[in-house]
Amino acid sequence: MALVSDHPLHLLGLRFPLRLRVTVRQGFVTLHNEIATKKLGSGDSFVVPAFLRFACDVMPGRGKPAVFTLALEDDDAQASHGGGKRWSQALAQHIFHSPQGKWTAARLAALWQVTPHKARARLFAEGEALLSLVREQRLAHALHAVAQVSGDGDAGRDLAQVAAGSGFASIPAFCDACVDVAGVRPSLFLQGQAPA
Repeated sequence: MALVSDHPLHLLGLRFPLRLRVTVRQGFVTLHNEIATKKLGSGDSFVVPAFLRFACDVMPGRGKPAVFTLALEDDDAQASHGGGKRWSQALAQHIFHSPQGKWTAARLAALWQVTPHKARARLFAEGEALLSLVREQRLAHALHAVAQVSGDGDAGRDLAQVAAGSGFASIPAFCDACVDVAGVRPSLFLQGQAPA
């Protein structure tokens, strides 16, 4: 599947725990943050560095919807850790790979072998909060799952499947995260299989 939009779409505040390849199959996509802008057209792709917060502006082509995919790439072991956010990026990877898990300060403390207070302090020192990071990475997981190129024809996924598969307790919680974190309505996740 791929993300499909027949109208302009603006995704805000995206951040993935590993490098992310954005591939445009049709239409135009502009990736940007406060420092740089990268414009992509049909057939172009670009790798966004790990744990970099960015926005994605999607524009359909002439009479055709915009179609693009998102694919995680293995992180280079030599690459820096999310702009100095070593603990936050490591946690984001855990959450992304296990979004249905119960992510609490106690679980984080056990993972890092420190007290819950120390675990929260590490995140705070990097300008992060546990609940915000959990919500963000669950939404990133949902976007990534829907925007995969696959031949299994699973275009019939519904909102409940996407929400539950990404660890959201309910459809309203998922819908709120879509709007609050990425600035989009959840109907984005209900688009059918992209044209070939």
